[in-house]
Amino acid sequence: MELSELSLGKIEDFLEVIPSKHTKKNYKFGIKKFEEWYGSSITELIKSPDATRKIEKFYVALKQKHPQNTCRNLTNAAIQFLKYFGTDVRPRRALGIYRTEKAIGEHKLSIEEVQRMAAVADLKEQIILEILLLGFRIGDVIRLKVSDFQRLDLDAPIEFKIRATKEGTIYETYISEEFKERLKLYLPTIESKWLFPGIRKGSHVKDETLNNTLRSLAERAMVKLYGRLHWHSGRKLVMRTGGELGISPWIVKKMVGKSIPRSDDAYLTDINLKTGFLKLKKVLKLEARNNGNVTAVKQELDNFKSALTNLEKENLILKTRLNNLQENTLEFENRLNKIGDWVAHNLEFGTYDEEEKEAIRKQYKIKDFSDDEKQILHVFQDMWNEIQGENGHMNPKKYKEFNRRFNAYLKEWLKTHEWPSIDENE
Repeated sequence: MELSELSLGKIEDFLEVIPSKHTKKNYKFGIKKFEEWYGSSITELIKSPDATRKIEKFYVALKQKHPQNTCRNLTNAAIQFLKYFGTDVRPRRALGIYRTEKAIGEHKLSIEEVQRMAAVADLKEQIILEILLLGFRIGDVIRLKVSDFQRLDLDAPIEFKIRATKEGTIYETYISEEFKERLKLYLPTIESKWLFPGIRKGSHVKDETLNNTLRSLAERAMVKLYGRLHWHSGRKLVMRTGGELGISPWIVKKMVGKSIPRSDDAYLTDINLKTGFLKLKKVLKLEARNNGNVTAVKQELDNFKSALTNLEKENLILKTRLNNLQENTLEFENRLNKIGDWVAHNLEFGTYDEEEKEAIRKQYKIKDFSDDEKQILHVFQDMWNEIQGENGHMNPKKYKEFNRRFNAYLKEWLKTHEWPSIDENE
């Protein structure tokens, strides 16, 4: 029992210095699997001369049941724990513990497919795709804040550095002119500290939401998938493209936040990251490249495309704002409903005398309407009477017409007014 408590305490001590929650979870699981195989606490091997031999046997046992990448991850958890407590663990290289096998069943994402996805994306989705092409890990993307993008007044490319949570490294990349312009359109439309807000107030989006967004875009763009598509597919695209363009692996690693041995990193302080970024962005951009053959007809088409692009930008902003407006409209409708059935049936309320009205006000614990609120309800009543007609019957067709006209009125009214502030006394 005492040994079990000691083991638990040392494991928690080890995990406290791991910044990534995902890595902590993996390490904890790997240590648990090692102890199940070992039949005792891993703490018994701290500074033990037998530690390396046990690690090698554990890896060989795993190879009988699991694929290489799983074996590597589980074995590495035990190795890192023992090294943290000063144990010299040096497994033979011939075993290939740290060898990585290519994952099978994953879709190999291309930049042409990303560009097709961008063509059907709204503004928020285009921001997601822009960050996908930076090669960031999904765990860091969901935690991006609006405050991370406060230098958009500078000329592009703008230096952009963010600390990675997994390895404690730093993403050293840049914001392109295209990304900058999209951010300037997108940021004013959100009311959260997070770049991608979650459903719950004050929360950020979940990683699976971003994965679902990519799959949805692929489906809408009619991209045929040959395997699983997920966020890491974009990270692989960035690194693969960097290699194909002949960009230094050191530059690509720094841009995507991969760790570099300290002995090597010390010589890379003056490496020209901007040149590598610009070379990469000539290929990894959301707009497809032209072939350089500019004719009079093509120039005319380019001018039309430019005008259309500006119109699309305006539509993206309008769509985002309309989404927000719909949410506000729904909230406003819910608040109106809370003050009593008489709001939904204000025609009947108009037939009540003052004593009956006062009784209803007390029942629903509400105050008198402000002038703006009275104006809305007055238009509501007049429009309802007009469409209802003399027979006093509101059929589905008439109600649809009323709903269309009243919503149109509200949209115009909101251009010059603020939302009414209704007191809700529970």
